[in-house]
Amino acid sequence: MARSSQTVPGRKRAGRGFTLIELLVVLAIQGILLAAVTTSFTGQLTAYDLQEQISAMQQNARAAMTMVIREARTAGYDPARAGFAGLTYDPARLVIAADRNGDGDLSDPNERVVYYHDSDGLTLRRDTGGGGQPLAEDIQGFAVEYLDAAGNATTVAARIRQLRISVTARTSRRDPRYPRNGGYRTHALRSVVTPANLGL
Repeated sequence: MARSSQTVPGRKRAGRGFTLIELLVVLAIQGILLAAVTTSFTGQLTAYDLQEQISAMQQNARAAMTMVIREARTAGYDPARAGFAGLTYDPARLVIAADRNGDGDLSDPNERVVYYHDSDGLTLRRDTGGGGQPLAEDIQGFAVEYLDAAGNATTVAARIRQLRISVTARTSRRDPRYPRNGGYRTHALRSVVTPANLGL
């Protein structure tokens, strides 16, 4: 006896599929989930990129400050007693003199070093006589204050006993969500250096 192909009332057919409304609901849910995952992923990428920039900025400032401090501490080194000034007063530059090889003159490489800030290129430059070479990039500010033995500001080279140095670095790219400083985050380092050869 052949079975009837008619369905029994109250029973559903086994292979009936999805309706259009069910498909639309599933697609809408998938779209919401995909948007949430994409937003989260994009936010994580942005946060990671920002952290990388901040880390690079801080490292840049530390490296520049370390180099300046190391050379500033040698200012006035004069084993031959030639009688030169270890530091020259200059509000825009840091001029360091040290007779590193003890021959009595400052004509050898790295015995007269000048640090200055290139504000157009946002670069801290180091000049040993052959022109200012870039020491650190994305440097927004570099300042030197000259202090006498009592810790007061002085403009007389013979009275300089200490230096108050500040280096301000900034991120390499703008952050449109950061409202200050044109969107650039900054990191400032300050240090007081007492060169041992200046007689403090």
